[in-house]
Amino acid sequence: MSLTGRPKRVWKGGNIVLWTVLSAVVVTILLTLISDLRVLKEALKGFPVRLLIPIALLSLGNYILRYVKWHWYLILMGHRIGRWQNLLVFLSGFALTVTPGKVGEFVKTFIAKERFKVPYTVSTAVLLMERFTDIGALLVLICIGISLEYLHWSFAVLIMSALLGFLMLVRNRRFVGYIIGLTGRIKPLRALSGPLRTFYEQGWALLDLRVFTFSLALSVFAWFLEGVGYALVAWGFGVGLNLFEGVFIYTAALIGGVLTFFLGGLGATEGGMVGLGMAFGMSASISAASTLIIRVMTLWYAVVIGWLVFLFTPGLRSLLREAREEESPEFRVQSSEGEGD
Repeated sequence: MSLTGRPKRVWKGGNIVLWTVLSAVVVTILLTLISDLRVLKEALKGFPVRLLIPIALLSLGNYILRYVKWHWYLILMGHRIGRWQNLLVFLSGFALTVTPGKVGEFVKTFIAKERFKVPYTVSTAVLLMERFTDIGALLVLICIGISLEYLHWSFAVLIMSALLGFLMLVRNRRFVGYIIGLTGRIKPLRALSGPLRTFYEQGWALLDLRVFTFSLALSVFAWFLEGVGYALVAWGFGVGLNLFEGVFIYTAALIGGVLTFFLGGLGATEGGMVGLGMAFGMSASISAASTLIIRVMTLWYAVVIGWLVFLFTPGLRSLLREAREEESPEFRVQSSEGEGD
């Protein structure tokens, strides 16, 4: 998707189903290879089902906090959408979480533009800043987990300083203007120079240090909740992880998945989570079972919510159907962004 133009294509239901089924198959095969299927089934049977309720609530807390950030960002950019309507827009992106590189979440920018006249420069800036603060939050949680158990606390301070340093660099109008200017001198990139400058100016409000600090804190708390959910799963299997070890395993695996840009991090995230669980003393079957449960209660829980939003919100269904009739049958967006659960 260009920074200013309308997406050329729209995802149709068949493509969403294809990616979703493919993703589920990838996860099933991976976990079966890691752990004997019979032993995995036995481990799952021993898990206390009552724990699924608090784990689901922790995941909901993550979604709500991330929605608050999305809604607040749009307000800062001068676009007020009704809270309930905007919540539906936000949740709709979950349906396409398992698309390659999570680019399917750009459906939120499409809906915001078509229904609420939010320019793509604005909604894309919001979405990219969302991803940046989410990744920053995961790094902070990883550093906290490592520092408390293995390294000096200064390691976490160093990572945080690097994040703030990057923010200061991006806030430097002269530096960014110079970089954007370079694109105008390179023939294949010349067409991007103007849209990039517009995009940067539109998103300037989100680079304020106070805005960044508050949104990063929201993100840290949001992802901490899901990390607590993983710790609860481990405790349900009788594993003696402490809270910060559980949060570390979960967030470190998510970062590994982000780096793959593949179907919402599928495969790499699960493999990393199982491996880290085993490194912390879990058996292969218990680690695989813990991974399966937490991914169902975070990633797949979100996908189901996104699907339900589309199914029971006629306005969203009709919007995608209209766009599909006007254009070609697939929503393709090009973005440098990729994320975790």
